[in-house]
Amino acid sequence: MYRILVIGAVNSTAKIIQKLIENGLEVVGVLGHEPKDKEKISGWADLAFLSSDLKIDYRGFTKINDAENLKWASEKKVDVIFAVGFSQLLHEQWFSVAKLGCIGFHPTKLPIGRGRAPLAWVTLEQTYGSATFFLMGKGADDGPVFVQSIFKIEEDDDAESVEHKILENIDLALDQWLPELKEGLWNPIPQCEHLASYYGVRKEEDGLINWNDGAGFINRLIKAASKPHPGAYTYCKDEKLIIWSCRPEKDIQFKGVIGRVLMKNDKKELLVQTGGGLLWIEEYEFKEKLDISINVGDKLGYNIEDEIYKIKTILKKINE
Repeated sequence: MYRILVIGAVNSTAKIIQKLIENGLEVVGVLGHEPKDKEKISGWADLAFLSSDLKIDYRGFTKINDAENLKWASEKKVDVIFAVGFSQLLHEQWFSVAKLGCIGFHPTKLPIGRGRAPLAWVTLEQTYGSATFFLMGKGADDGPVFVQSIFKIEEDDDAESVEHKILENIDLALDQWLPELKEGLWNPIPQCEHLASYYGVRKEEDGLINWNDGAGFINRLIKAASKPHPGAYTYCKDEKLIIWSCRPEKDIQFKGVIGRVLMKNDKKELLVQTGGGLLWIEEYEFKEKLDISINVGDKLGYNIEDEIYKIKTILKKINE
């Protein structure tokens, strides 16, 4: 039977460890990423606790390519490494630690959507996701594929519900594939390079809402930036306002100034005019948990030229 090492940091990593054990494979060690600021890692999971519960040898790391981690892993004499759910690139030495190689995971329908921040991108684009396991190589997510379980992202899906779908499809993919792996079958299928596309990194500041955009795009942006991500945001009354959920309004005939709050209902939801259509802001909060009321007529976002004028006026007075 194959000796397996798992490297990772997030919920999908934990799910894979559990499925390996359920399917009777031998997990001889877990390397868990332990960053200084765990809150900045979307979906971070405590693999130390899980490993202890499953009686698996565990080692935490901050930098995966440190010599001590390579030495620890080499001593395990592993056949296969599952490296899933952490942003650091593996040094080429890792590919020789495991006899058969390193298996990666990506939540897109590879070769489509290689690269960074796939959860946010597929949610934003409302496209297809997939639990895809592949043999890692020198390129980014370009190795031959062992198994894929593909799913559709629906209109109401946000990042949190898409993450749940990813975990569900990890179950489906591994239930299909792990019995074959347990029997020693090793036959990954090369990807079609002419279909390859790539996603770039997304950061917290990419959740800034431009109210001049249409309601459809802002709706997808808010859903893509929602939990486990930091949230989409705007500014109101000179404070940062985090927006977690929303829905387009398709029936009410109302027209207002872009960014202006047009209505407020009994649930304190806010109807806002966008550059194209109306949007209900459902769940929101000020960054510092400030108790500030937002009312009809309030403006979301900044008028850039007005703000520049204010700043220049202040600077002029200071210089005088």
